[in-house]
Amino acid sequence: MNLSAFEEEREMMLRVQEADFVVVELTLYTNTHPDEPEALEQWREAIKKAAQIRRQYENRYGPLSLLSIPSEEAIEMGWRWNQAPWPWQR
Repeated sequence: MNLSAFEEEREMMLRVQEADFVVVELTLYTNTHPDEPEALEQWREAIKKAAQIRRQYENRYGPLSLLSIPSEEAIEMGWRWNQAPWPWQR
């Protein structure tokens, strides 16, 4: 893998992490401010955006967790987490 491909994957992973961070922060905020409709709407939109970014990453580079693999596919294909390349080897 050339350096630009590595940088592209890293950039996409940063987008995943940023989106997840926003969801966590808005979740904490809405836990203490449950009656703020604008915050609840931002929370809903953040969840949708984070899921979209995660799907984009996983479609291109593979699953980020076991929860990302449909059960039938995992059973049929026998997903192997210990096969190369590991994320840091790409």
